[in-house]
Amino acid sequence: MFRTLVIAATMILGAAAASAESASVQVDHPWSRASTGRTGAVYMTIKNSGASDDKLVAAASPVAGKVELHIEMMDNGVMKMRPLPSIDVKANGETMLKPGGMHVMLIGLRHPLKQGETFPLTLTFEKAGKVDVTVTIEKAGSMGGMKM
Repeated sequence: MFRTLVIAATMILGAAAASAESASVQVDHPWSRASTGRTGAVYMTIKNSGASDDKLVAAASPVAGKVELHIEMMDNGVMKMRPLPSIDVKANGETMLKPGGMHVMLIGLRHPLKQGETFPLTLTFEKAGKVDVTVTIEKAGSMGGMKM
């Protein structure tokens, strides 16, 4: 009986620790632009209130055939987009995913993204695990209220 209680308590404490770690990452204002093509992008601010650095390592959504982490950058006067293996989120810091920079790329959209609608996105962090968010679709050309 005592052993069963010890095992149960250990499992509860382990689950609480995992939950506390997930609670250290907060995603603010995930948004996308309305689209007519087969690709789209998601932007947001990721805040890490934890004491250790974390990384966004993957993303997934049912609205696209493939979801990747990307960065847009100037290369010899030409704007280019490159995939990223991960996106760092420093301890007690924040990372902005914004137009013209890092973002979540939606490839092979199953249907156009329409202004005013929403869709689910699952973000996977190295330490915090999976975080589900709802992405709001704003008008084409929107800056999502972000300061550039």
